Amino acid sequence: MTIKKLLSILFFTFLAINGFAGNPALRGTWQGFLKSNTADESNKDGLPVSIIITDDNDAGDVFGEMNVSYRYQTDIYRARYKMSGNINYSTYQITIKQEDFIYSDLLPKGLKWCSGGGTLNIYRSSSAKKLYMDGFMKTNCGEERLRLILIKM
Repeated sequence: MTIKKLLSILFFTFLAINGFAGNPALRGTWQGFLKSNTADESNKDGLPVSIIITDDNDAGDVFGEMNVSYRYQTDIYRARYKMSGNINYSTYQITIKQEDFIYSDLLPKGLKWCSGGGTLNIYRSSSAKKLYMDGFMKTNCGEERLRLILIKM
């Protein structure tokens, strides 16, 4: 193996390991669903969620917004949260936390919006060539673990 080939391999390995550090691939819109084990006829597939990551840095800090929609019969209610978190660049694991509400619609029937946080793993799909996050969240409304699945748009 030549020295030039060895340096090329080391360079590309370094890029692969540090590929998410301050990388625009993490920033942007992620869309998916927040799924519960609780049966909800109006939200069978889960609550639609989008996360907009507006900033990340080499230290692993992540900032942005999280939007959650709730359908009740024919009406759709929305909440927008400030979101913060941290990404571990060596394991591609991201921890997120819903901070303060930016706004929220008043929910019917005495329901209330919940806040929480969780840990997700970041993967690259081998078939679709897209990034996705998969993990669990807990909220201040109970001990149930909610599954959160998001795809980078």
